[in-house]
Amino acid sequence: MKNKFKEIYKPFDLNHHKFKTIYNYLNWLFKDFNFVGKKVLDVGGGKGLCSYFSMYKGAKSCSNLEPFLAGSSGAFIDNTINDLKVSYINKTFQDFEAESKFDIITMHDTINHLDEDVYIKLDKDHNSKIIYNELVHKMNILLNKNGLILVSDCAKSNFFGDLGLKSPFAPSIEWHLHQNPNILVEIFKSNGFELISKRWSPFKRFGIFGFLISKFGFLPSYFMQSHFNLVFRKK
Repeated sequence: MKNKFKEIYKPFDLNHHKFKTIYNYLNWLFKDFNFVGKKVLDVGGGKGLCSYFSMYKGAKSCSNLEPFLAGSSGAFIDNTINDLKVSYINKTFQDFEAESKFDIITMHDTINHLDEDVYIKLDKDHNSKIIYNELVHKMNILLNKNGLILVSDCAKSNFFGDLGLKSPFAPSIEWHLHQNPNILVEIFKSNGFELISKRWSPFKRFGIFGFLISKFGFLPSYFMQSHFNLVFRKK
């Protein structure tokens, strides 16, 4: 099955990193997940990296909720070359209505895009928190009991960002558009979820060294990409 995932990686342009690098990262990212026989909703999944990986890992089905299908056009090159078939839905999360519930929801670098204008004010505006509480409540409704949600994003706190500088490790990140994970933990907990994992991501360009230094938690990440991963379970 690994070859089935690998053979679509380049033609579908799923990621700019080498296959081995991203394959190791995805196994790290989803270490708490058993996809076998599960229904997956990939929110804002783009070209389908996490979607196809979930199918490779044995998911029963995966729906990629991607409102900007132009950004995921690689998925339409040829979706018949193997069994890793993903359903693409051209809707926002707010407009999406499911016929049945899911076992897993993945939001890899998309939690801030659900409503960007609102997200940047979560740490200082009560009404913004109300709106995001409603979105997370919808996630609760979409999940089966004991269902899991992966949330990953860059944190607001970063050494270079705090100095008003571009990070050499993540020059395209605008840190003020993000939030620290504690705010998301608070919102998810208040909407019927329990936190089962909080980790800081390895810096992929550093290879095995990047995975090793990520074990030291927030501090090394603060000086690089400040990227976190949260896993929640519906109670």
